[in-house]
Amino acid sequence: MLNRSNMLKAVLVAGVILAALLFIFMALVMGSLDRSAAESFQSSYRYELKVSTSGPIEDAVLLLPLPSRYNPDSGTNVTPVNLSRASLSNFDRDNISVRIEDVGGVPMLNISAERIDPVYKNRIEPIAIMPGQNESELPEPTHIYSNKYSEDTPVLVEMELHMFDTDPGHEIETRTPIGTEPLFAPYRILGNISGSDDDYLYLSPGSSGYVVEVPFILSFDAADGNVLTITSEFHGRNEWWVLGWQYNLYFERVHHEFTGPCNGTYPVRGVLVTGEGVY
Repeated sequence: MLNRSNMLKAVLVAGVILAALLFIFMALVMGSLDRSAAESFQSSYRYELKVSTSGPIEDAVLLLPLPSRYNPDSGTNVTPVNLSRASLSNFDRDNISVRIEDVGGVPMLNISAERIDPVYKNRIEPIAIMPGQNESELPEPTHIYSNKYSEDTPVLVEMELHMFDTDPGHEIETRTPIGTEPLFAPYRILGNISGSDDDYLYLSPGSSGYVVEVPFILSFDAADGNVLTITSEFHGRNEWWVLGWQYNLYFERVHHEFTGPCNGTYPVRGVLVTGEGVY
């Protein structure tokens, strides 16, 4: 009996020691993960704009919504978009002006020009590599550009603007950005949506989707069949490293095709998705 009692005590002591070691190990791991998350944590804003026109537009002034929020300290609406940090591609900067303009107390993007021509390019056909052939010996693909559609240049090229801000100065409120974070403005929330309401959307469990409406103020002359396509996106994102990159975000997207000449204010519907990712 004594030997059995001693054995039980030894097993209990070993179990207590093992549990203590496991607790210490888990505490060290959790502490390490917390430090890793805190040290790697970063927030960012990303703004993208794509514009294309199927034909020339003249005397053009495009006032496009920008993400902005009301700043109670200054009493004004402010936007995180800073054109000095933006990259532009396929814009004719000699003839097209791109700037931020205050419109009724709301910052909007002003794209204006006496004339904006479309840009078309050719398709690059893949070149087959023959057995034993060195890839470096193949001819470089040649791009051909034109300001009109043709069989040789059938691909319409978009004008693009991109801006990435990695220092918003605070952790972004990605679950409830309405009223706290920048959104395309001025805006109206028209209702809730599910992922089935928009082919572009996938709503993960815990996220929310809304239909929004924002104004585009456009003035230009164009042929009746001309199509001006504008797509804007804005993302607010937090991310950190814990056994891999984790993140949460909200994003907003508006897209519309305007046919023929335009002169007025056009309400455009878009989508706002909040609460995507890990919390």
